Amino acid sequence: MHYPSSLLLHPLNRRAANAAALSSSSHSYDEEETPRRRYRPILYYGQTCRYYNASSTISYSSSIHQTFSLPTIITTTKRQISTKNNNNNQSSQLSILSKEAATAPIDYPIDQRFWALPPAIAIHLSIGSVYVYSMWTPGMSKTLGVIAAAPSDWTHTQLLPIFSTAAIILGITTSAMGSWVETVGPRTAGMVGSAFWSAALLTTALGVETHSLPLVYLGYGVLGGVGWGLMYLTPVTSVMKWFPDRRGLATGIALSAFGAGAALAPSVIHALVDSFAVAPQYIGDCLLTSGVHGEAASASLQPLLVELTTLSDGSQVIASNSPVGEAGTPVVVATEADVAKSSGLVTTGPGVYAIGMGDTGIAKAMALLGSLYGVLGAVGSRFMQIPHPDWKPEQSTAIICKEEDDGSTIQEDESSKSVTTTGTTTVVQSNTNNNGLPASYVTTNTKQFPLLWFSVFGNATGGLALLSSSKLMLTDIFAGVAPEIVTPAFSTGYVSALGIGMALGRFGWSAISDVLGRQNTYAVFGLGIPIVGMAPYLCHSVVDVMSIGDVNGVVGGEVVWPYLVTFYGGSVLAITFYGGIFSVLPAYIADLFGQKHAGAIHGKALTAWASSAVAGPMGLAYLRSYSYDNAMQDLLHTVEAHDASALDRSFGVSISDEEAIQKLVDAKTLTIEKLIELAPAGTVDPTPFLYDTTCYLAAALMSVAALSNLAIRPLDLSKELKNLEAGKKMKV
Repeated sequence: MHYPSSLLLHPLNRRAANAAALSSSSHSYDEEETPRRRYRPILYYGQTCRYYNASSTISYSSSIHQTFSLPTIITTTKRQISTKNNNNNQSSQLSILSKEAATAPIDYPIDQRFWALPPAIAIHLSIGSVYVYSMWTPGMSKTLGVIAAAPSDWTHTQLLPIFSTAAIILGITTSAMGSWVETVGPRTAGMVGSAFWSAALLTTALGVETHSLPLVYLGYGVLGGVGWGLMYLTPVTSVMKWFPDRRGLATGIALSAFGAGAALAPSVIHALVDSFAVAPQYIGDCLLTSGVHGEAASASLQPLLVELTTLSDGSQVIASNSPVGEAGTPVVVATEADVAKSSGLVTTGPGVYAIGMGDTGIAKAMALLGSLYGVLGAVGSRFMQIPHPDWKPEQSTAIICKEEDDGSTIQEDESSKSVTTTGTTTVVQSNTNNNGLPASYVTTNTKQFPLLWFSVFGNATGGLALLSSSKLMLTDIFAGVAPEIVTPAFSTGYVSALGIGMALGRFGWSAISDVLGRQNTYAVFGLGIPIVGMAPYLCHSVVDVMSIGDVNGVVGGEVVWPYLVTFYGGSVLAITFYGGIFSVLPAYIADLFGQKHAGAIHGKALTAWASSAVAGPMGLAYLRSYSYDNAMQDLLHTVEAHDASALDRSFGVSISDEEAIQKLVDAKTLTIEKLIELAPAGTVDPTPFLYDTTCYLAAALMSVAALSNLAIRPLDLSKELKNLEAGKKMKV
């Protein structure tokens, strides 16, 4: 009986082939009728099985020594496939979070693979808010004082390392659990990550409410780092498997949602914090904030001012002889600069405020978001899906396994027309998701991995320094020279703009890398070096121009806007490079080392990001603190030269008593803002210059990253795989 080859091989005619085969149920064949050239089954998407040869004669394997009819073969094959499908269904029903349940059929339509993106986007929208940590730090640094930092409030030097802690745990999680994510599948990994992220925010909220710094580190730092790692890695590795032909575009789409989460979160956080914030009790004005100093503080004004007493630890309370307020009440003194930085608080203005009588709104906002993000991440995880291991975009319509006369096997893939000779063993069809070097081999036996590691580390350091303190940095640099422009709402918009830039960078640069190439795209990121390196010059220039403008009567905003726009735009452009680093990285890894173990290698590479997250935020915290101390010393000398008794009148200490002054500084009682109040008119506020050394160091590290990327050479993957296989055989 004869069947045209087009009938059997063309997928659109499968039903016709089945009908024709069933109509010949009375025909049987014995071994004498069997030709010498024998063929293995024709497989249509792994669902049907037929025996076929070039002469259109129905045949069977020589290992079968009995006479049977074609319908028997078809019926048996269908029964086997049905049993297998039932087993898979039962396994899926046992756990909807299992890897089996998340694995799509091998014949999953190619045009439907984009449905794998929405769940990944939901997960990244949830975890993307981790990058807006700077939205929390201003309020967390004033938990007790609310409007100004109280003596027991946390400093930025204490708070910034929390982000670094989360990054360290992220690196450990991705490195140690990358293989686990591949084993359990995306649904389980995503669900566990969502639970950790939600618990992280809830624990941090509890720490803020109870003013427990260890709880904050445990929450945002440890639990948040684990959740961050799992929720970052799971969607990336899953999406890449669906788009092995467009890895850059796929990861860009998924990771752009990560940036979108960072773009949307600031506005949400700002609104929630403002709605929950409660201003502390206003007691009255004091000598420092009254604008009247020295001999001008006449006796007629004294009854109107709050008298303060400085304690031995540097804190201040209402004096027993104060005409205003209850004696012994712990207080903070808020300057105009402090009031301008306060968001969502209806205050009376500069003056004395009671400690512990208000609420920043941070804890309540964080707890609410923790619950919402947990739900969003869980929903996305539930619907995550990965392709079958043998699925690929150019899915075969049929695979014909032919057995030659000499016993060798030839496999023909109709779609790719590839032929692989393998001796006596049938070769499994090659798939782009099934080739690659193991992570352990890559990290220890290739030169490309350490170079790629340094490329990520250097490029990411500057971006992380900015992201971890973006709101604080913008406020420090421009709020003093243009308070009417750089308001808390404006600063929130800046943080959102950085998130938008990161989202655009993750999508845009990854798509561009498919055309430009991964290494060339990383080379473009070197344009961030002059942006970061020239930032201090920009800051000094705006302060100098503002000083001239004040003298000539020029309106401040007219002077500041060009510099502010330049800083704003340069920051956003630099952050697009930062976003591109990580959206291009998975595809860069797959190109260099193969896709099969890309998830595990990606986890190892992210230790570079974790290291940069330590060097960036913690380095910024240290260098800012160092610059702050130097600025305080310079201002103290300026105040001493102008009015040696100013500190004694306002704080009850002599300017020559260094130990007492240091206690005032440690208690946040004496700050740059308060020294500016005591300094002569025209004294330059040094706050915009606190980040000079940080920018110079970041630019240097980015230069090292650019050189490391240029030193990477393509890896001969086939050769490395042969060497690896040869090494395994020698060990055996």
